[in-house]
Amino acid sequence: MAPTALSNRFINIVAAAHSAVGNEENIVTQNAGSGKIGHYVLIPNAYLIEFDRNKGTKNFQQTIAESLERFHGIPRSAITMRQMISSSLFMGASFSVNSEHSMKMIESIPDVIAIYPIYSVPGPTPLEAYIPSERSDDGKQDNLVISHDLTGVARIHDQLKNFGKGVRVAVIDTGIDYLHPALGGCFGPQCKVAFGYDFVGDDFNQSNLNPIPDEDPLDNCSTSAHGTHVAGIVAANATEMTQTGFIPFQSFLGVAPQATLGGYRIFGCAGDTATTDVMTAAIYRAFDDKADIITMSVGGAGAYTESSDAIAAQRVSEKGVYITFSFGNDGSQGLQTGGNPSISSGAMAVASVDNLHAAQFYMITPNNERIFYLAGTAFGGWQSNVQSKIVVNNPPGTPNDGCRSPTLNVTGAVVLYAFNNGDECGSAVRCNLAAQAGATGCLIYNVGAIAGSSTIPSGSISMADGLKIIAIVTNNPSAIFTFTNSQGLAPISTGGTPSSFTSIGLTGDLLFKPQISGIGGYVYSTISSFAAEKQRTSNAYATLSGTSMATPYVAGTLALYLAHIGNPGPETVSNGCQTNCRPSFEKVVNLFQSNAMPVNIYSTSLLASVAQQGAGLVNVFQAIQATTSISPSQLALNDTLRQDTSYTIEVFNLGNKTAVYNIAHSGAALATGLQKGSDQLLGQPIYSADYAIVDIQPTTIELDPGKSGMITLRFQAPCNANAALLPIFSGFINITNNVNDQVAHIPCEYS
Repeated sequence: MAPTALSNRFINIVAAAHSAVGNEENIVTQNAGSGKIGHYVLIPNAYLIEFDRNKGTKNFQQTIAESLERFHGIPRSAITMRQMISSSLFMGASFSVNSEHSMKMIESIPDVIAIYPIYSVPGPTPLEAYIPSERSDDGKQDNLVISHDLTGVARIHDQLKNFGKGVRVAVIDTGIDYLHPALGGCFGPQCKVAFGYDFVGDDFNQSNLNPIPDEDPLDNCSTSAHGTHVAGIVAANATEMTQTGFIPFQSFLGVAPQATLGGYRIFGCAGDTATTDVMTAAIYRAFDDKADIITMSVGGAGAYTESSDAIAAQRVSEKGVYITFSFGNDGSQGLQTGGNPSISSGAMAVASVDNLHAAQFYMITPNNERIFYLAGTAFGGWQSNVQSKIVVNNPPGTPNDGCRSPTLNVTGAVVLYAFNNGDECGSAVRCNLAAQAGATGCLIYNVGAIAGSSTIPSGSISMADGLKIIAIVTNNPSAIFTFTNSQGLAPISTGGTPSSFTSIGLTGDLLFKPQISGIGGYVYSTISSFAAEKQRTSNAYATLSGTSMATPYVAGTLALYLAHIGNPGPETVSNGCQTNCRPSFEKVVNLFQSNAMPVNIYSTSLLASVAQQGAGLVNVFQAIQATTSISPSQLALNDTLRQDTSYTIEVFNLGNKTAVYNIAHSGAALATGLQKGSDQLLGQPIYSADYAIVDIQPTTIELDPGKSGMITLRFQAPCNANAALLPIFSGFINITNNVNDQVAHIPCEYS
C-alpha cells in the first residue's frame, strides 16, 4: 500500500479516535494473546506520524518540536518523544503532547503523510482457568508432551532431519530469558537468541507509558515469562538438560529447535501493557534485522485493519517475511471475536487446537492410582512427597462447602471441599480457613484453576477424581494418600479438537479469519527462572494455553518449510527471481491452508466450523511434500461476494506424475450466533449438522506435472439457516490426488 494513499484516510481515523476521548466508544473489550479479557484503550494526545520518505526528513524530534513551537506556540517541554522508527519501510516517530492543541496542528508538521492513533494493549496473562475436565491416568507415559505427531513436525524431525537450521524467527513479546539452557544460555550472534531489542525497559507499565529502550531483550522479571514460553515453542532444545532448575518433566524439542531467535521486548517487568506504536516499531525493526518469520501473540479486538501495526504487517509480508499473529481467546464471547492486528491481510491469523496430553502434577491413591491436580497459585502445590489422610469436609453437592470453617477435625490432614456454582466464597477463603484449623493441605474438586491457600499446599481436581477420593475415604477413613511435586502425562479428552477458548471468526467485514490452527491448548515449554520461582515450580518450565501458544507453533512450522527449500532470502520474492526463490506470503498461505487437516468438534462427528478452525490444524509434513496446491486457498462468501452465481478455483499439480483429482464437498457444522427472540450474541454458538449444497464442475480432472486446471463451484445455503440468527455455514472442498491419495482442502465460509 503506497504511503501517499494513506494520508487523508489515516488523518481522519486518528481525528475520530481522539475526538472520542472520554466516551465509552473509546474503550474496546479485547483479549491479549493467551490471556484474559482486558481493554484496548486510546492514549489521549499521543500520535504516531509517518513522514514522506522522498522528502528526506532526518531529525524527527527536531522537525516535530520546531513545527509545533514555531507555528502553534506549543513549548518543547510539552512534547515527549516515544519511538523513532527509521526503517526501510517506514520513516516516522511517535510522541505525546501535554498541552492544548488541535489535530490540524499535528497535520501541519512538514512532510507528514499519515497519522495513527496510539492505543495501550494489555499484556498477555497465562490462561490459568483452562484445565482438563478429566485428568485420569491412562498409564501410558511414553507419549510426547507436545503432540508433534499431530502436525507432521515429528515426521520432519525423524525422516527429513530438518530442524529449521538457519531460519531467523523474531518473537515480539515480553522478551526472552535467553539464559535458559534450553534456549542457548546466551545472547548474541553465536547464540540461539542472536538478535533483538528492548523497546520499553523494565519500568514500562500502565502507570508509566514512557519507554526507555535498550539493546538487551532479556526477560528475567515478568511473572508469566510469556515471551520465553513462546520462544521455547518455536525453538527450545530441552533434550540433554542436567543443570539444576532446568530439567524438564520430559525431554522435548520445540518445533524448529535449530532456528535462530530474535527477542523483541514490548512489555516491562509488570507485563501489563504494550502500546501500538511500540508494536509497530518492533515489526519494522525485526524486518530490518533480517527476520525470516515474525510471530506476535499480542493484540485485541479492533475493527480497523488500518491500525499502524496491521499496516506494518502488511508491508513487511509483501517484502517476503512470513507473519503469524494470535487470533485471540474470546471463544466464550461468540462469533466475530477475533482480534487486531491478526485481521491484517499481511498476517496469518492462528486459532488453537488442544494438545493430546498435558504435563500435570499428581497425587497417588492407596491403590497406586494417579490423580492429577492443578496447583493453587497463591502458595503452590506440594513441594515434596508428603503422605497424609484426606478428610472429606461435607457430602457431595453441599452448598458453600468450607466457606465458614471446616465442619470436621482436619488437624494434620488434607481437607477436601466441593465447589458448586453459586457458592458465596472462593478457594482462598476455604483453604485459608482450613490452614487456620490445622490442615496441612487443601483440595477442591469440580473447579478449574484456583488461588488456594497462601500458607499451605492447595490444588484443584476434577469432579470424577473428587468422587473417587470420597469413595476411598468412605470405605477407609484412615487411608493414606501420597502428594507429590512430580508430573505425569494426563490424557486430554479434547485433544486434537478446537480449544474452547479460541476466538471465532469472521472479521467485522465478513472476511476469512482465522486462517489456520496450531497446537495451543496445554503446551509445555520454557519459562524464566524468575517466573519459576514466583510460580513455586522446581524447574523452569510450565504448561500454558492460548492462541499465544498456537501462533509460535505455526511460526515454527513455517521455519521448517523455509529450511526445507533452502531458505532463500525475502528479497527473492520479487517476480524477477527465476531459481531458488522464496514463495510469496500469499503462496505459502495457500500451500499451508491447502494441506492443513480439518478437525471435528469435541465428542462429535461434525467438522468444526471454518470460523473456528480456519483451514484446520497445520500439517507441515504434507505442506512440504505437497503434490497439490489450490488458489485461492480460502473462500469467504460474504454478503457482497455471495451475489455471484459461481466461483472458480485453480488446482495445481505440484508432483512429478500425471494425476487424476477427485473433487468433493464436506460440510462443516452450521454455527448460529443468535437465539430466536434475543438480540444478544450467544456466548457459545449453536452448532448443527446443516450443510450448504455445492455443485462442483467438473468432479474429476486430470493434470500433468506442473499444470493446473479450473474448478467451478456453485453454492446453495443450508435448508434451515435462518438469516436473522447470524448463521455462518461452512465446509471444505476436498481434492484427492489418485497417485498418492493425498487430500488437499479449500475451506469455504458463507455468511
